[in-house]
Amino acid sequence: MKVLVALILVFALLPGFAVAGCGKKQNDEGTLTAVDSGNKTFVVTDKSGKKTTFKVTPGTQVKDSDGKAANLVDLVDKRVAVTSEHSQADRVAQL
Repeated sequence: MKVLVALILVFALLPGFAVAGCGKKQNDEGTLTAVDSGNKTFVVTDKSGKKTTFKVTPGTQVKDSDGKAANLVDLVDKRVAVTSEHSQADRVAQL
């Protein structure tokens, strides 16, 4: 009987654990003001002057205004849109 109750509890809690790792994607726009290659971070300043620091990951995609692959350093002082999750950039695209 204890085994049956334990199995029921495990299967009841399983969907909650599957969703636990999923985060909400955040979209930010602003001017790319700084890139720190050593720390693999960059800073985007929005219209109100708020600075947000993002971390570059191996999966971060960087695109220029034509949609082609670009280097982050080439986008300094340009308007960009950043899609991120927990301050880790998934995509940086020049506007």
